[in-house]
Amino acid sequence: MQTKPGEEQIAAVPMGDEAGAASSDLASMIVNPYRGDAQAVQQGHDLFIKMNCAGCHGYDAAGGMGPNLTDKYWRYGGAPVNIYKSIYEGRPKGMPAWNLALPSSEIWKLVSYIQSLGGTYAAKDYQRWLQGDQTPEIVPPEVRSEQPVVTELPVAPPGGADMPVPAASKDAAGG
Repeated sequence: MQTKPGEEQIAAVPMGDEAGAASSDLASMIVNPYRGDAQAVQQGHDLFIKMNCAGCHGYDAAGGMGPNLTDKYWRYGGAPVNIYKSIYEGRPKGMPAWNLALPSSEIWKLVSYIQSLGGTYAAKDYQRWLQGDQTPEIVPPEVRSEQPVVTELPVAPPGGADMPVPAASKDAAGG
Protein backbone atom coordinates (compact mmCIF):
# COMPACT_ATOMS: atom_id res chain seq x y z
CA MET A 1 0.00 0.00 0.00
CA GLN A 2 1.23 3.46 -0.86
CA THR A 3 1.15 6.41 1.52
CA LYS A 4 -2.31 7.87 1.82
CA PRO A 5 -2.70 11.39 0.45
CA GLY A 6 -3.29 14.05 3.07
CA GLU A 7 -6.69 15.66 3.56
CA GLU A 8 -5.25 19.05 2.58
CA GLN A 9 -4.11 17.65 -0.78
CA ILE A 10 -7.48 16.05 -1.43
CA ALA A 11 -9.44 19.15 -0.38
CA ALA A 12 -7.45 21.26 -2.88
CA VAL A 13 -8.65 19.21 -5.88
CA PRO A 14 -11.47 21.10 -7.64
CA MET A 15 -14.56 19.19 -8.74
CA GLY A 16 -15.66 19.15 -12.36
CA ASP A 17 -18.53 21.50 -11.72
CA GLU A 18 -16.25 24.26 -10.42
CA ALA A 19 -14.64 27.01 -12.45
CA GLY A 20 -10.96 26.31 -12.93
CA ALA A 21 -11.24 22.53 -12.69
CA ALA A 22 -10.00 22.12 -16.26
CA SER A 23 -6.85 24.09 -15.55
CA SER A 24 -5.97 22.11 -12.42
CA ASP A 25 -3.84 18.99 -12.53
CA LEU A 26 -3.95 18.21 -8.81
CA ALA A 27 -6.19 15.16 -9.31
CA SER A 28 -3.60 13.61 -11.61
CA MET A 29 -1.06 13.65 -8.77
CA ILE A 30 -3.17 11.77 -6.22
CA VAL A 31 -3.49 8.03 -6.74
CA ASN A 32 -5.48 5.50 -4.78
CA PRO A 33 -3.11 4.07 -2.15
CA TYR A 34 -4.86 0.69 -2.60
CA ARG A 35 -4.68 0.54 -6.41
CA GLY A 36 -4.00 -2.97 -7.65
CA ASP A 37 -4.79 -4.51 -4.24
CA ALA A 38 -7.29 -7.36 -4.77
CA GLN A 39 -8.04 -7.62 -1.05
CA ALA A 40 -8.93 -3.90 -0.94
CA VAL A 41 -11.27 -4.36 -3.94
CA GLN A 42 -13.08 -7.19 -2.10
CA GLN A 43 -13.26 -5.16 1.11
CA GLY A 44 -14.57 -2.22 -0.91
CA HIS A 45 -17.26 -4.44 -2.42
CA ASP A 46 -18.23 -5.64 1.05
CA LEU A 47 -18.48 -2.02 2.23
CA PHE A 48 -20.55 -1.14 -0.86
CA ILE A 49 -23.14 -3.69 0.29
CA LYS A 50 -22.79 -3.08 4.05
CA MET A 51 -23.09 0.72 3.81
CA ASN A 52 -26.09 0.34 1.44
CA CYS A 53 -24.41 2.03 -1.53
CA ALA A 54 -26.18 -0.64 -3.58
CA GLY A 55 -29.53 0.76 -2.41
CA CYS A 56 -29.00 3.78 -4.68
CA HIS A 57 -26.38 2.67 -7.19
CA GLY A 58 -27.70 -0.90 -7.68
CA TYR A 59 -26.09 -4.16 -6.62
CA ASP A 60 -24.24 -4.24 -9.94
CA ALA A 61 -23.38 -0.51 -9.51
CA ALA A 62 -25.00 0.17 -12.90
CA GLY A 63 -27.30 2.81 -11.43
CA GLY A 64 -30.72 3.16 -9.96
CA MET A 65 -31.76 6.17 -7.96
CA GLY A 66 -28.04 7.03 -7.89
CA PRO A 67 -25.82 7.26 -10.96
CA ASN A 68 -24.15 4.42 -12.83
CA LEU A 69 -20.65 3.76 -11.49
CA THR A 70 -19.61 1.44 -14.32
CA ASP A 71 -19.68 3.80 -17.30
CA LYS A 72 -17.41 6.66 -18.36
CA TYR A 73 -19.81 9.48 -17.46
CA TRP A 74 -18.85 11.19 -14.21
CA ARG A 75 -20.57 14.39 -13.16
CA TYR A 76 -18.00 15.20 -10.45
CA GLY A 77 -15.00 13.40 -11.90
CA GLY A 78 -13.98 9.82 -12.50
CA ALA A 79 -10.38 9.99 -11.26
CA PRO A 80 -9.73 8.19 -7.96
CA VAL A 81 -9.46 11.36 -5.89
CA ASN A 82 -12.70 12.75 -7.38
CA ILE A 83 -14.55 9.57 -6.42
CA TYR A 84 -12.99 9.74 -2.96
CA LYS A 85 -14.21 13.33 -2.58
CA SER A 86 -17.73 12.42 -3.71
CA ILE A 87 -17.92 9.72 -1.04
CA TYR A 88 -16.17 11.81 1.63
CA GLU A 89 -18.05 15.10 1.06
CA GLY A 90 -21.31 13.86 -0.45
CA ARG A 91 -23.03 15.49 -3.43
CA PRO A 92 -26.24 17.44 -4.01
CA LYS A 93 -29.46 15.56 -4.78
CA GLY A 94 -28.95 12.61 -2.47
CA MET A 95 -25.34 11.45 -2.03
CA PRO A 96 -24.61 11.63 1.70
CA ALA A 97 -21.20 12.57 3.08
CA TRP A 98 -19.55 9.51 4.60
CA ASN A 99 -16.58 11.29 6.22
CA LEU A 100 -18.04 10.94 9.73
CA ALA A 101 -18.98 7.28 9.32
CA LEU A 102 -15.97 5.89 7.43
CA PRO A 103 -12.26 6.39 7.95
CA SER A 104 -10.17 7.46 4.99
CA SER A 105 -8.80 3.95 4.44
CA GLU A 106 -12.31 2.53 4.03
CA ILE A 107 -13.28 5.24 1.56
CA TRP A 108 -10.19 4.42 -0.51
CA LYS A 109 -11.24 0.74 -0.49
CA LEU A 110 -14.65 1.76 -1.83
CA VAL A 111 -12.81 3.71 -4.53
CA SER A 112 -10.79 0.55 -5.31
CA TYR A 113 -13.98 -1.42 -5.78
CA ILE A 114 -15.50 1.27 -8.00
CA GLN A 115 -12.27 1.40 -10.04
CA SER A 116 -12.47 -2.37 -10.52
CA LEU A 117 -15.81 -1.91 -12.32
CA GLY A 118 -14.01 -0.36 -15.30
CA GLY A 119 -15.75 2.99 -15.69
CA THR A 120 -13.25 5.20 -13.92
CA TYR A 121 -10.25 7.09 -15.20
CA ALA A 122 -6.68 6.63 -14.00
CA ALA A 123 -5.32 9.62 -12.10
CA LYS A 124 -3.07 10.43 -15.08
CA ASP A 125 -6.18 10.65 -17.33
CA TYR A 126 -7.88 13.21 -15.10
CA GLN A 127 -8.19 15.77 -17.91
CA ARG A 128 -9.95 13.27 -20.20
CA TRP A 129 -13.23 13.24 -18.30
CA LEU A 130 -13.23 17.03 -18.28
CA GLN A 131 -13.50 17.02 -22.08
CA GLY A 132 -17.15 16.00 -21.90
CA ASP A 133 -19.08 13.52 -23.98
CA GLN A 134 -17.20 14.04 -27.24
CA THR A 135 -16.56 10.49 -28.32
CA PRO A 136 -18.99 7.56 -28.43
CA GLU A 137 -17.02 5.42 -25.98
CA ILE A 138 -17.67 7.87 -23.14
CA VAL A 139 -21.37 8.51 -23.86
CA PRO A 140 -23.55 6.36 -21.59
CA PRO A 141 -25.60 3.74 -23.48
CA GLU A 142 -28.88 5.20 -22.23
CA VAL A 143 -27.97 8.50 -23.91
CA ARG A 144 -26.43 7.08 -27.07
CA SER A 145 -28.86 6.67 -29.98
CA GLU A 146 -28.50 4.27 -32.86
CA GLN A 147 -31.43 5.93 -34.66
CA PRO A 148 -30.52 8.41 -37.41
CA VAL A 149 -31.34 12.01 -36.63
CA VAL A 150 -34.17 13.28 -38.84
CA THR A 151 -33.26 16.67 -40.26
CA GLU A 152 -36.18 17.03 -42.70
CA LEU A 153 -39.75 16.07 -42.07
CA PRO A 154 -41.82 14.63 -44.94
CA VAL A 155 -44.30 17.16 -46.30
CA ALA A 156 -47.88 15.95 -46.66
CA PRO A 157 -49.93 17.32 -49.57
CA PRO A 158 -52.42 20.07 -48.69
CA GLY A 159 -55.45 18.54 -47.04
CA GLY A 160 -53.52 15.51 -45.76
CA ALA A 161 -52.28 12.28 -47.30
CA ASP A 162 -55.78 10.93 -48.07
CA MET A 163 -57.06 14.06 -49.78
CA PRO A 164 -56.65 14.62 -53.53
CA VAL A 165 -54.09 17.28 -54.41
CA PRO A 166 -55.70 20.31 -56.14
CA ALA A 167 -54.51 20.97 -59.69
CA ALA A 168 -52.78 24.24 -58.70
CA SER A 169 -50.77 22.40 -56.03
CA LYS A 170 -49.73 19.73 -58.56
CA ASP A 171 -48.32 22.40 -60.90
CA ALA A 172 -46.53 24.19 -58.06
CA ALA A 173 -45.03 20.91 -56.91
CA GLY A 174 -43.78 20.12 -60.39
CA GLY A 175 -46.35 17.39 -60.96
